[in-house]
Amino acid sequence: MKPIQWRRSKIGQYLRHLPRAKHIRGTWIHRIFGDRLFANELWHPTGQKFALGMAIGAFFALMPLPVQMIAAALSAFFLRANIPAAIAGTWISNPLTFPFCVYFQYRLGCILTGREAIHLKDPELLASLSSAPMPFLVGIIPAALLLAAATYPVTLVLWQWVTKSVHAAREHRLALAAAKKSAAIRNQPPL
Repeated sequence: MKPIQWRRSKIGQYLRHLPRAKHIRGTWIHRIFGDRLFANELWHPTGQKFALGMAIGAFFALMPLPVQMIAAALSAFFLRANIPAAIAGTWISNPLTFPFCVYFQYRLGCILTGREAIHLKDPELLASLSSAPMPFLVGIIPAALLLAAATYPVTLVLWQWVTKSVHAAREHRLALAAAKKSAAIRNQPPL
């Protein structure tokens, strides 16, 4: 699939706002990383590269870093994954999902350390996280690895589904155009 085709699709309406190579050319990032930064596999989505980028982004989404997107983009660059997908994958952790991510990491850390977990509705949860953050800190890496491992196959399945949908819609449009053209030819008066 050519890049222009996916940008015109429904999901492409959102993905086209991600940074592309033309936005980065000539900046300080280009001077640091060189022309390797503009390799097609880093910017144009293919199934495996896109899924790998999403998995990298999902991994960094659960990291309590202030620079999640930058870390995901750098990792995608060095692992030769799709950079826009890695950046978009970090959006899994957003203000709506972040409390649930933190609680999941806390619960996983409690399981791994053998501590008793405090229930989500308990008002002592925030105090417990701030005074003794060890279960939360222990749960960060395993939770991020689990999310990344789950994101890769899910993204591949969604990629195949979207690709089939785009191709089916394209074939349908071409069939309709051909039918209209043949109907127009049949309805022309004879010379």
